[in-house]
Amino acid sequence: MIAPFQARPRLAPTIKTMNLDRALHKGDPSKPVVIFIHGLGVDKGFWTDPVNTKVLGGGIPMNVFGARKPRPSRARKKALITVGALPGKTENLWHAVTNSHFNALCWSQTRPVGPIQIAVEELNEVVANMQKLFPGRPIAFIGHSRGGIIARKYMEENKRRVKALITIASPHRGSSLSKIGTYLSPLAPALKKVLPQHTHGTASEIISRVIDLLDGKALKELLPDSDFLKNLKDVPHDDINYLSFGGTRATVLTLYRWKKQGTKTCPVPFMTIPDSLVNLLPSRIIPDEIISPKGDFMVTAKSSVLPWAEAHYNVAANHIAISWNKKVIEKTLEILNNI
Repeated sequence: MIAPFQARPRLAPTIKTMNLDRALHKGDPSKPVVIFIHGLGVDKGFWTDPVNTKVLGGGIPMNVFGARKPRPSRARKKALITVGALPGKTENLWHAVTNSHFNALCWSQTRPVGPIQIAVEELNEVVANMQKLFPGRPIAFIGHSRGGIIARKYMEENKRRVKALITIASPHRGSSLSKIGTYLSPLAPALKKVLPQHTHGTASEIISRVIDLLDGKALKELLPDSDFLKNLKDVPHDDINYLSFGGTRATVLTLYRWKKQGTKTCPVPFMTIPDSLVNLLPSRIIPDEIISPKGDFMVTAKSSVLPWAEAHYNVAANHIAISWNKKVIEKTLEILNNI
């Protein structure tokens, strides 16, 4: 078990080196250096500021994906529809690592929907810089989604001082991402017909943002049987710890309707995304990525298994919320503490 979170340490001011926007945390000089790598379409805020950061093309606040069912209330609700209770703060893996006094760094990729090789080149510069800041210290990579693939590509040629690779919801066997956009696209207009006007900017926007994100050329590298994945040449090494995690909850949003029940106003779920929409489609065309418990909305649990992971864990979380899952935090800290 991990210790309760302490007060969040202050980050060193965001600095620009090599034209990369970074966040650096200096912890115990004797501890390893942990480099966090974000996935498609986001920036370093995915790790450092999950409450205020927007995902899916910069349109949806990240904490929406951690919304919980609201409690019944005696108060009258002005809005008839709610997405649930949003977390006021989210202590994710970055905060757990820095609270445990590890040295940590993450950066915003200059082209988060560009070719993976560009991010690999940036990672190479980040590692070189960290070697100067923390000479002789071992390095651990933590990659979310495409971030895990970026780390693997880097490790084809560069393994010196790398002692751990931890991937979270990374599509090691690829992901049928383009199919998600294809199947959800015609459902976006249908949402506007069945949802109240004031909810259009939440439910239908999530779908439209997903479609826009999945329309990029970079996704070709992540499709199953892509040339990029076929040509990955990284292999396991005895002196490196390998750990991976996958999500089994495809639901990213639940809409509740407030309903008067006795003396209280209670939330009643009436639509979930993508679950409710999947029910409108023929089962034969639905990709496993958007079906619980097969996927997390973007990647299947099967694809998230690092081929040579010493341990793999599936957790009940979607593609975003997995970054603050308690089991992910606990098992990751175990690896880091043993380096």
